[in-house]
Amino acid sequence: MEGTEFYLDLASDPRLLNGVRGLIRGYLVSAGVTGEQADCIVLAVDEACANSIRHSYGGSRDYRIRLIARRDATGIEFELRDDGVPAELERCKKKESIGVPDGSTLQPGGLGVQLMHEVFDEVTFTPGQERGNRVTMRLSLPVNPGSVKRAQDG
Repeated sequence: MEGTEFYLDLASDPRLLNGVRGLIRGYLVSAGVTGEQADCIVLAVDEACANSIRHSYGGSRDYRIRLIARRDATGIEFELRDDGVPAELERCKKKESIGVPDGSTLQPGGLGVQLMHEVFDEVTFTPGQERGNRVTMRLSLPVNPGSVKRAQDG
């Protein structure tokens, strides 16, 4: 990707995620992504941050998370890094489409990872050997083909 649009270094405190969601939403709007697609992207990036706090750091607020956003002519990319316990790659694999979960069979855990896979074209989990994780989520442009068609029609 050409360049970093923003780099955010924040404490592993879930109370900060509301502000992160607002920043991501504003970033997406400036990139021309709106509506349901923006909502889904914000939720998926939020899930990546929450997973880092919950699983890598065991809920501790004493660590750091780094969120990097990049954009170029071909897409948008979010990269999340932490220095916590490395993720188990088996738990990060894409499963069959989750569709709409059935409340009677819904099990806690794993939905955030699947949401990331559903929302983004590419999701890569890279755990460190002893510490740390990197999650890269990429969405190809045009991000919202419908808005491109409407612009051409108008």
